[in-house]
Amino acid sequence: LAEHWMKIGTFAAPMLIFLAFAARREGDGPLWRDVKTMAALFAASYMLHQFEEHWIDALGRLYPLRGFLNEQLATAFGPEAAAAMTPQAIFFINTSVVWLVAFLAIWTAPTHAFPALAMAGVMLVNGVAHGAMAIASGAYNPGLITGVLLFVPLAAGFYWAMLASGAARPLAIAAGVAWGALAHVILIAGLLAANVHGLIPVGAYYALLILWAIAPLFAFRASGARAD
Repeated sequence: LAEHWMKIGTFAAPMLIFLAFAARREGDGPLWRDVKTMAALFAASYMLHQFEEHWIDALGRLYPLRGFLNEQLATAFGPEAAAAMTPQAIFFINTSVVWLVAFLAIWTAPTHAFPALAMAGVMLVNGVAHGAMAIASGAYNPGLITGVLLFVPLAAGFYWAMLASGAARPLAIAAGVAWGALAHVILIAGLLAANVHGLIPVGAYYALLILWAIAPLFAFRASGARAD
């Protein structure tokens, strides 16, 4: 499972998109403000992104992101970090901070929109990060295409629609983006602490990822579909 989890998502994504639209009913409102459907589209888009990152990238390389990230970590933090990103770490990161958050967003919509705002935040930060790395290096990185073409417009469009309709206040949008940014900080800092410096057990790192993934359930609780 730790080696091949992304293949499950790749084949699940089309079915998830179909189910998302099949479940829509008259009165659900515009697509961009339909929190449940958008959360399902977020999950599916991230599964397609994980195909490009973790299975086959645009250059035809198999399982490309692990080696790419370990090279980046070794450059930034020293050669001892060259093997920090293990298959198990990649599995837990993606199934907690991504899949778990996305499915919690589907489950809690429309009575609690903040998990979907948080999911949009991790997508927006991830897409911008891929784009920034490509600009800085002048080269393609695994996940760049789906990150820029799927994540950025989906997340930005969702935020704009929620703001324009009054379904979410600016503070909730900002908190969603901040949650996504901190998720990336936590996953890298925890990875170094567990797999490089031995400061915390690996199991504690994985538990921290799960706790951060469920944190949006308890933030910005409000009535109806509002995220304020």
